[in-house]
Amino acid sequence: MNIIKHFEDLVKQWEDENKCGYCWKFIGAGRSDLFNMFQDISEDECCIYVGLMKIKFGTKYRSEENAFTQKEHCYVSFEGFIGIPSRLDIQFYNELGNTDEEKEQSKWTILNNIKECIGCDFLEILCDTSGQYAPSEFNAEQKINYLDSNYDGWLINGRYIW
Repeated sequence: MNIIKHFEDLVKQWEDENKCGYCWKFIGAGRSDLFNMFQDISEDECCIYVGLMKIKFGTKYRSEENAFTQKEHCYVSFEGFIGIPSRLDIQFYNELGNTDEEKEQSKWTILNNIKECIGCDFLEILCDTSGQYAPSEFNAEQKINYLDSNYDGWLINGRYIW
């Protein structure tokens, strides 16, 4: 599985269909410091940036009764980020103002929109067409003012097995 190519193709598809009303940009940086250096940030458009950072692969073994090990499966895992450039002028939810308008323009509203947009079936959407790779794990952790570029979004982790 070429995980970077899969992400790139998926984000291009989302950009073409204007998924959830956003523009989408892919950053195949490989490391968080390189993701942080990305310069093509559009202030005029409301774009969601998808970065792919730590990519790992390996093999899981189990011990047999005869003291030998048996391969259970191989895996590829990744850490990435899905989010937008942070607006430093808005609150997280209602800590500074409690009107409906202030809550609607909060960081949480943006984070929740992204969460609802990608959904928990994200790895199934990203699946390869050969059917060889099965999604085994996905999680996302909220990040506010992430890295020096100040992104708000979700640090994502996923794993495929075969």
